[in-house]
Amino acid sequence: MRTLINEDTHFYIDNAPPEEVALTMHCLSASEAMSPQMIAERLYADYGFRMQKDRTYSPRRLYDLGLANQSTAGGKLSYTLTNLGTRMLNVMALDHELYADLMHFLHYSRYNGEQDTRKYLWSYRRCCEIVWSEGQLVPTQELAARIQGMMKEEFPHLDFSAREGARFDSTAAGRFYTWIKNLSPSPFPNDQHTDLQRRLVQHYELVLLALDYVYHARGYRYGDPVVLDTGLLDEVARVFFLDHQCCRELITLATKMTRIVALADTFAGTSIKLLAPYNVESI
Repeated sequence: MRTLINEDTHFYIDNAPPEEVALTMHCLSASEAMSPQMIAERLYADYGFRMQKDRTYSPRRLYDLGLANQSTAGGKLSYTLTNLGTRMLNVMALDHELYADLMHFLHYSRYNGEQDTRKYLWSYRRCCEIVWSEGQLVPTQELAARIQGMMKEEFPHLDFSAREGARFDSTAAGRFYTWIKNLSPSPFPNDQHTDLQRRLVQHYELVLLALDYVYHARGYRYGDPVVLDTGLLDEVARVFFLDHQCCRELITLATKMTRIVALADTFAGTSIKLLAPYNVESI
């Protein structure tokens, strides 16, 4: 029987908006531990930015994404940057569009099925999958209802009648949309466009990240040749809401720019091989 000890039940996407998360990361360093209160004070002093009333949401988001360390030494909550967080700061300074995509990818890919992994990362990915399959902006109440149904189906051992814990509502769905609308170009560029606009991007790194994710999701080993059929292409494109043709062209570009992915013509069609791991740290 599966143990329920310490299992995370936090499906709710907290209010950690992209701007506040980015500025919070700017305030942190690898050496100086800062409490949420210290972060709020520095944000106002350096940027004139007033942090929301609950100052724990954004630093906690950085921790959940692997960008910050969290410490409770002396009973005081504090944060420092991880090596990945420092790397992301460098990416942000050089290419803000790529940074936004990488932050989206960390939200999309971070849930690993372990009991202590925050389940709002599962919620985020499921929202992406629903929006992609529908090809349109799903109203937040409908999106929330579908996530609630998937929660009960995928995690039947959890007590969904508890007053606290497992929940997801239209507000949480709206916060998901805040993050994906932050992408450039956005899959939903304005309120007049409810149809999902499949994205045209230039960074071949995105398809390598997506392909690595799909390899793991399908249980493939690095070096396994896989037919690049419509189904596989759709799975890779879905991670970043990419136009299929753009995705295919980026894969071809990646074969020319790196040595970790290869294409070959076979009787079954074009096959693709991811030869080595590729993650955010690879960029």
